[in-house]
Amino acid sequence: MPPYVMKSSLTLEVGVDHCEIIKESIISRIPSASEKALMEQIEFFEEDGTMVVSCPNSFFQKYLSKQYRDCIVECISATLQKPVEVQFRVRKGKGPSQEVPSRDYPIQMTLPTLTSPSAAHGLNGNFTFEEFVVGRCNAFAYEAALAVSDEDISKYNPLYFYSDIGLGKSHIAHAIGNRAVKSKQNINVKYMTAGDFSQDYVHSVRNNCLKGFKNSYSPSKLDIFFIDDVHLFKNKEKTQTELCQVLDDLMSAGKQVILSGYRPPTSMTQIDKGLRSRFSSGLVIDLKRPDKQTREKIVRYKAQKNGITLPEEVVEFISTNVLSSIRELESAVMTITAMSSLMKRQITLDLAKELLEGTLEKQQKVTIELIQNFISKNFCIAKDTLVSPSRKKDIVYPRQVAIFLCRRYTREPLQSIGDAFSRKHSSIIHSLETIETMYKQNLKVKREIDFLIEKFEAETG
Repeated sequence: MPPYVMKSSLTLEVGVDHCEIIKESIISRIPSASEKALMEQIEFFEEDGTMVVSCPNSFFQKYLSKQYRDCIVECISATLQKPVEVQFRVRKGKGPSQEVPSRDYPIQMTLPTLTSPSAAHGLNGNFTFEEFVVGRCNAFAYEAALAVSDEDISKYNPLYFYSDIGLGKSHIAHAIGNRAVKSKQNINVKYMTAGDFSQDYVHSVRNNCLKGFKNSYSPSKLDIFFIDDVHLFKNKEKTQTELCQVLDDLMSAGKQVILSGYRPPTSMTQIDKGLRSRFSSGLVIDLKRPDKQTREKIVRYKAQKNGITLPEEVVEFISTNVLSSIRELESAVMTITAMSSLMKRQITLDLAKELLEGTLEKQQKVTIELIQNFISKNFCIAKDTLVSPSRKKDIVYPRQVAIFLCRRYTREPLQSIGDAFSRKHSSIIHSLETIETMYKQNLKVKREIDFLIEKFEAETG
C-alpha cells in the first residue's frame, strides 16, 4: 500500500481523495511556479493520529516546515474538518519517513567565513553566503543553494536560477562555488558567463582546437559547472548544440550544473527547444523582488558593513522608496553614508531625502502612460491604436519600442506592462527579444532608438 493511502481504521480516516484535495488546495495558494512543482512531490500519511507530510529530501523538508507550515496545516484541517497535528519528515526509500529538525532562517547568514578562491575558478570571492541577506523573496533559492553546497540533491540537476537584473542570482551562484571550494578538497569548479563560453567555442573552431575545448569541459575536469546569463545564447545555434553535449556529458556523469538567466527557460523562444528542455529538467527557481521586510534587512546590513547604524526613519525611507533591485538599495545606502562623511553632516531623514531626491523623483515621474504618450507623439499614432490588438507593421514596431522603454525606465513587472498594452506575458517577452535583436543587428534601428532614448531622457529631466 503506497504511503499516502490511509486505512479506514485509522483515527483520522484519511483516504486517497482527501490527500489529492489537500495537495490541490495547497498548490492553489502558492504563487511561484518553482514552489508549485515542489508541492507536487509531497505525500501524506497518518501515523498515531498525526498527519505526516512526507518530503523527498531534507532540503524540501526544511524549507516546507519553515515557510509553509501554517498553510499546509490549514489546508489539511480544512479538508478533514478537524484540527490535526502535522509533522514534516524525509522519505527514506519505502520505509517510514524520518523527522529532521527544521532550521530557522537568520536575518543574516552566519556561515564560516570563506577565503577568496583561486581566480582560476572564475568565482568572485566577495559573493558568499554570509553576504547574502535572506528574506521571503529568496529563501527557496537560498535553501536550494545551500543544499547543493552541503548535500547531494543531484536529483534536481541542473539547478536554474532566474530573476530580473540586480536581485542576486549571480551572487547566489558564486556563493555555492565559494563554499564548495572551501569545504571540499580537490573539487573542480568552473564559473563563466554565456559570453565566455561562446567566445571559448568560437576561438576553438577558428584555431582548429575543438578537441582541447571539449576536453576542458569533460566530466574528468569538472565537478561543478556554472553558466550565468544563459539567455545570451539566443540565435547561437552551433554554440547551443555544443553546450547541449557538454551538459549531457556532465549530468550523465553525476556532475552538478548550475545555470542562471534573465528569464525562465520556457520563455526563451530563441533558444533551441532541446537546450531549453535541459535547462528546465532540474529545479527552476525564481528570485523575486525583495519585499519590504527584506529591503529593511538589506539596508541595515549594508550600513552595518560600513560601520554605520542608520536611524530607523532613514531605514524606513529607503526601504519604502527604493523598490526595483538590491543593487539600487545598496547604492542608496552607499550614497547617504559616503556623502554624510564628505559633508560632515549627521545622517538624518532630511539628508536622506535631499541626497536621493533626484533619483526618486525620476523613478516616480516615469510611468508606462508617460512612455505610451511619448511614443504616440513621436510616431504620430493615437494612443488607443498603440495599445490596440492591431498587428500592422507600422503599429507593431512603435509598440515594441514603447515596451522596450517601459522595461528600461519603469519598475513595473512584465505582467503589468503586458496589461497596459493588452498583451500576454509571452507577447511582452517576444517584443523585448525582437527589439533587443534589432537594436544589435540593424544600424538604422539602433540610431532611431538611441535618438528616442536621448530625447526621452531630455524631456523627463
